[in-house]
Amino acid sequence: MKTKALKTIFLATISLLFALPAFTQKGIEDGSKYGKGQDSINCIKNLSLYREFFKHSNYKDAITPWRAVFGSCPASSERMYVEGITMYRSFIEAESNPAKKEQLIDTMLLIYDRRLEYFGGEGNVLGRKGIDLLRYRNQDIEAVDEAYGYLKRSIELQKNKIRDAEVVTFINASVTLNQKGKIDDNQSIEDYFMVTEIVDGLLNKSSRWPKAKNSIDDLMLGSGLLTCDALDRYFVPKFEANKSDKEFLESVIKFYSAAQCDRANVYVNASEQMYKIDPGPQSAHQLAVLFIAKGDFQKAASYLQMAVIGENINDETRATWHYELAVVSIANKDYCDAITWAKEAIARKSDFGKAYIALGDAIVYSRDNLGDDFDQRAAFWVAADMYTKAKSVDPSVTADANKKLNDYKNQYPNHEEVFFRDMKDGDSYQVKGCIYEYTTVRSRKE
Repeated sequence: MKTKALKTIFLATISLLFALPAFTQKGIEDGSKYGKGQDSINCIKNLSLYREFFKHSNYKDAITPWRAVFGSCPASSERMYVEGITMYRSFIEAESNPAKKEQLIDTMLLIYDRRLEYFGGEGNVLGRKGIDLLRYRNQDIEAVDEAYGYLKRSIELQKNKIRDAEVVTFINASVTLNQKGKIDDNQSIEDYFMVTEIVDGLLNKSSRWPKAKNSIDDLMLGSGLLTCDALDRYFVPKFEANKSDKEFLESVIKFYSAAQCDRANVYVNASEQMYKIDPGPQSAHQLAVLFIAKGDFQKAASYLQMAVIGENINDETRATWHYELAVVSIANKDYCDAITWAKEAIARKSDFGKAYIALGDAIVYSRDNLGDDFDQRAAFWVAADMYTKAKSVDPSVTADANKKLNDYKNQYPNHEEVFFRDMKDGDSYQVKGCIYEYTTVRSRKE
């Protein structure tokens, strides 16, 4: 097999030698990339030799003629530089001697410099050089700093022609330099948003770009660099133009949540816009919780009402959401609504002690809707029934229930008021209004 390969190389070389007069004459006449005279002959011969060996991944034999081309006719082929990098990567990864490995890395970097000198393409070459420098010298902070500069320049030059590997490696370098005190927080944040703006415009170009975006997002989120102010500086100016873009809204929610900036106005606005685009009981409940945290109980109530009527919600969850709606309604002074929601919670979870407590509270607060003072005091009887029921079905609320029972027993009508109503303790009595419950007469002990 080896003999056959050598024969192929020999024949290829002989065939090129027959063609040399034409190449040589061209080199003499116009100083072509192959040089002149014998130099031209040697250049073409070595190009052919190294490429034949390279084609069979025989880098050991390819490297000598390749070096001859690199040294004698550097403008002969841009492909020669690309293949030279491939070979030197292989040599670097196979080398166990640290000193020799460093020499090989230096040569690899020189190949990039020589390619740039003879063929240009600064953005592309610097990007690739930066990646390889970080690949082999990522433990040397000065090398990281140097690679960061190459990659930044590459991104500035190429913009939307940049490769995904370059943007991910650039952000990685930026975060590393920040952690080592080489660049400040604002610079790393600026780097991230510069790259994000480019990447956002490329997401539909290839499946590689969404993966790249996730990678740079994860790097920045893991760095702890993204503050609420930093997020605002980036997202607020973009919000109006992108508020109908689901991916943009997802990014806002993702970053503000991760940075614990979920009280920010842009986060709230993004969450509401997301609900309009993709409504559902879970997202409605999430918004309600958000507005509860902000103290906007009116909006919280409206989103909870949308949540509780959603489909495919189990009884346990629906009971909890009805209870939350009852509590929020009390905060909004919508006491009759609170009574309705608390009863809905109990209907779905009969041992829901907190819901009975909320129901008792709503009954107490709603008493102003009743008639005279006696009727309003009678509301405390119904509330006491709810507190007593709460601790009987759920021992965990016993302390709270007992406190309320003790606090409110002095609010019952006194014995004379009961007597003049032609009633006595133990009689049945219906409290009207939105409470609309039967209870037992109890007079206050004087």
